Amino acid sequence: MKSFQARLIVFVLILLALAQLGTALAVLSSLKKDNYRQGVDSIDVSRNVFDLFLEARAEQLTKGVEILTSDFGFKQAVATRETATIGSVLQNHGARINADVSLLVSPVGELITSTQELNVGSTIADLVYEARRTGGASISTMINLSSRAYQLVLVPVRAPNVVAWVGMAFLLDQALAEQIKNVTGLDISFVSESDDTYRLAGWSTLPLADKQALFRDIDSVINLLNNPVFSSDEKYLTLGVDLGVPDQWGLIHLPYGPWLESYNSTRNQLVLIFAGALALALLFGIGLARNMTQPISRLVEYATQIGRGTNKKIIAAPKMAGEFGVLSNTMEVMQESIKAREEELTYQAWHDPLTGLVNQSAVERYLIQALPKQEGSLVLINIRHFKQINNMLGFDVGNILLTKMAERLQRWNGATEILARLSSDKFLLITEHNITSKDCDDLKRLFNEECEVSCDHDDRMMSEKCESEKGSMVRLDISIAVLPFEHATDSVNSAMRRLDIVADKARAENESVVIYEAGQDEDHRRKLSIIRDLPEALVANQLFVVYQPKVSGKTQDCHEAEALIRWIHPTLGFLPPDEFIELLERSGSIQILTKWVIHSVLAQLKIWWAQGHEIRVAVNLSAHDLLDETLPDMVAQALKTHGLPERSLALEVTESAVMKDRVKVIRVLKALRDMGIHLAIDDFGTGQSSLSYLRELPVNEVKIDRAFIQFIDTNKDDEFITKATIDLSHSLGLQVTAEGAENAQGVALLNTYQCDKIQGYFFSKPLVAAEFFKWRKAFHKS
Repeated sequence: MKSFQARLIVFVLILLALAQLGTALAVLSSLKKDNYRQGVDSIDVSRNVFDLFLEARAEQLTKGVEILTSDFGFKQAVATRETATIGSVLQNHGARINADVSLLVSPVGELITSTQELNVGSTIADLVYEARRTGGASISTMINLSSRAYQLVLVPVRAPNVVAWVGMAFLLDQALAEQIKNVTGLDISFVSESDDTYRLAGWSTLPLADKQALFRDIDSVINLLNNPVFSSDEKYLTLGVDLGVPDQWGLIHLPYGPWLESYNSTRNQLVLIFAGALALALLFGIGLARNMTQPISRLVEYATQIGRGTNKKIIAAPKMAGEFGVLSNTMEVMQESIKAREEELTYQAWHDPLTGLVNQSAVERYLIQALPKQEGSLVLINIRHFKQINNMLGFDVGNILLTKMAERLQRWNGATEILARLSSDKFLLITEHNITSKDCDDLKRLFNEECEVSCDHDDRMMSEKCESEKGSMVRLDISIAVLPFEHATDSVNSAMRRLDIVADKARAENESVVIYEAGQDEDHRRKLSIIRDLPEALVANQLFVVYQPKVSGKTQDCHEAEALIRWIHPTLGFLPPDEFIELLERSGSIQILTKWVIHSVLAQLKIWWAQGHEIRVAVNLSAHDLLDETLPDMVAQALKTHGLPERSLALEVTESAVMKDRVKVIRVLKALRDMGIHLAIDDFGTGQSSLSYLRELPVNEVKIDRAFIQFIDTNKDDEFITKATIDLSHSLGLQVTAEGAENAQGVALLNTYQCDKIQGYFFSKPLVAAEFFKWRKAFHKS
């Protein structure tokens, strides 16, 4: 049903079927109505015959009674009221004319005698009165006697005046129904309705089964008096006849079988005609559809060939006339446009729009086919500080510089197989031979000459900019990363990742040329593993806190310590803090570690403070922590959770961290100081602006870096710097802690210069909580 040909055939069939169906329905409906109308006409005729039969019978009965009333002997007997003679005469005469009841009534309608006991009430009196009033000679009517319908004839007995009325009543029974059926040709029923059961009863010429079913289905005869009604099985069409007697009716039944047979025969013929027409329509539709869809099929095949795109040549369009010819020519023009557009899109998909060099997608496609490979190299060239060049000179000038760089790389004679631009400032060379250091030097010499920024750019929007930059000279500083194909593995992703590792090393270490060496990938994997495994390590308790004592120089006791982190990795072993902390800072995960350290330290302090040992522990913060303005709230919530005062916690920050964003960091530090947190500047003296910013920092303590303390007893310069720092800090109201004290001579000098606290291996290395507590207890005793 998805093909046009099939739909066209179905359309023709449906259209013809609907037309045939409409015609058939109209014909059948008309035929059915016509059959019904003929049945109604037939039954109406039968009702007229029914009425005429009863009238003729009444007339015959009246003449028969008049013969009796004209008999002189009968008149004399009536006049003398000889009831025995009258009864005998009525009995004999009634038998001769088949009367069911014979009776004699007085001139005023009172019953004198009858051949059966009757309860006529005032019915006959009313009839006699009406006849006298109208001057009628005789009476013929229907009457209900003993709940049964009778045809009654009353004739006056004159001598010479009316001395009595002779009546003969004839029951409407089975025999009468059979007589009427013989005349009308239709079945006749005389029925009565019982008030208590609402069911019909009486005589009928119908077969017994049909009689019972029809009498049972008729709810009310009154509904049949005006219009005939079908029986439930449509076997009979029945019309009611009002006999003029309450609860007594006549029914005329027209057998509807012949009409139904005629209708069914006509319907069957129409079905055959309908099926034949559909068969012819199917053949016609198939032929028409094939004729109409042949041009479409040719156009579909033509469009399919265009869609495949396997043939690089233009496919000739089929020759056609009329509208299909116009469509064919249009598709041919479309094919040419598609081909041109595909060539343009293909070029754009594999080339850089600025430089015209191939792009990263083209490089990856090449490597998929080329790897694994033993000869040749991937050479990634980065422009150093290109972002600053864009910021200072503008992106338009930056684009000019990228174009000039592409031109210079194209001039290199290093057997380049592919030259590509990967991203903003990254260019890739794929060479056929292994690149040496000498080749890299040749590449660098291409950029020894400065690039002149002039107005030779094609973009008219650049004219004003070029005027301002005309004659400007820019030297491009590049870094070169080399990955020999022998280290590229089979995977394109792995090869590009290793090349990026070398490029990162060249940028990070300010080396102009870095060639990949075995093991660098493993070092990169180690770093990724450290960053990835931190969340799981915190849950698995691979990290733990150690405490290094801070000894008071004045009282020679220990009430403070610095918290340091240790990590025993399940596969990498012991990880130096400097290694993983730096990686976590670069990856943005350091704040997770800081939060864990603060809660771990406070959990330990809670135990010590509950035992009466008010020890203050310092926790180191990173630059990322200080840039988080929610840090004070986090610290306050942690102290509240563990039920500790603010003086139990100290926080140490480095000067380099403060200089990341001095305004924001100072705002965070002030919030911590206002809470009552003890703050210290760690590694003081190593920054370039320590003294100038010291007075602005909201801190309580300065920690002199170990570089000045470790050899203070042998290096006079370190001793002088340490003494000056202590004096300056005291003059600013700050406490001083010296870290890195490793011998007694250095500790003695620090005490001489009134250093507030001393920290170093001379007293103790960093210890786990239990060992630290034992050391402190022993230290205080000694």
